[in-house]
Amino acid sequence: MKELRFAVLGAGAGGQTMAAFLAERGFPVRLYDHNLPRIQQLQTLKTIRVTGKWTGQGTPEQITASLPQALDGADIILVVTTTDAHGDIARQCAPYLRDGQIILLNPGHVGGALEVRHILQEELRCPAHVIIAETGDLMYACRMVREGEIFQSGIKQHVAVAALPAADTSRLVEILGPIFPCLHPADSILETGFEGGGAMLHPIPSLMNLNRTDRAQGYDYYIDGITPSIARLVSACDCERLAVCRALGLEVPSLVASLQKTYGLDQTDLYDLLQHNAAYRGLQSPMNLEHRFIVEDLLCGIVPLASIGAELGVKTPIMNAFIEIASVVCGRDFRAQGRTAEKLGLSGKTPPQIRALIR
Repeated sequence: MKELRFAVLGAGAGGQTMAAFLAERGFPVRLYDHNLPRIQQLQTLKTIRVTGKWTGQGTPEQITASLPQALDGADIILVVTTTDAHGDIARQCAPYLRDGQIILLNPGHVGGALEVRHILQEELRCPAHVIIAETGDLMYACRMVREGEIFQSGIKQHVAVAALPAADTSRLVEILGPIFPCLHPADSILETGFEGGGAMLHPIPSLMNLNRTDRAQGYDYYIDGITPSIARLVSACDCERLAVCRALGLEVPSLVASLQKTYGLDQTDLYDLLQHNAAYRGLQSPMNLEHRFIVEDLLCGIVPLASIGAELGVKTPIMNAFIEIASVVCGRDFRAQGRTAEKLGLSGKTPPQIRALIR
């Protein structure tokens, strides 16, 4: 097999970690971000250092703010941007894609691969035959200490991955599994997108702690920001997610079961589990209403879940309430801007038709 060449799109904490990991292992990797000051700092540093649960450093062969340069010659395109950027990334990449490339959204959130495929195939009629895939979660639990220095707070043991269509998943895992052993094949992108509970864990506690955010009072997000009462609210919203999944014919784990599997924990109460998750300690709270915990997880998590639920006749009152609350306090229409069933190509489709679409 020829040497694989990687393009990592997104130079936040996850993207920098991924680029360093691949470069240290000898893979040619190019790191891209549209944030020019960030790229210039990284170009000056050249080498990215990772500390914590995994310690290492790597020097990408190129760090660039030019997307065509990053994609040139790439076999694997790892998208490690916030998930609300997937649509723009798909449109920007389309002219430069070629047959045989793999696009892996890390993570896809709810409907990421569907959104990218809909844009490439239906909206833009992109001629390139590529494998589109997504993970159920970011492969690294990490945070940025400063540009070029990332702290990895936990090593995830199990990250679900699936391709669209699902028939491509085995080929995907054959190629990437030896490089990323945490990847485990899921049955379909419905599982990777609907299994995780980040959509509940982020916007709800963030909005419930809005007074702290307004006063610029930072706090340990998971440990201090999620009280037993807020954990019960998150769990109730997770029940709505599970109801949407059942309507689709999916049996996916609860948020608690998913976190147990990801982090190797055994607590059965959500609040207790979060308090015992060492990987979550020290992760700081949102300091403004544009934080991804609010914006990204509403646009690409709660909105599509509620929208698909409405298509299938599933009531989601808690999700709907937080969409409305967030729209008021943030001054934007999250329902109109988010991933709706229509934008994912699912409008008007029955559960059997949706399952056939992703096969």
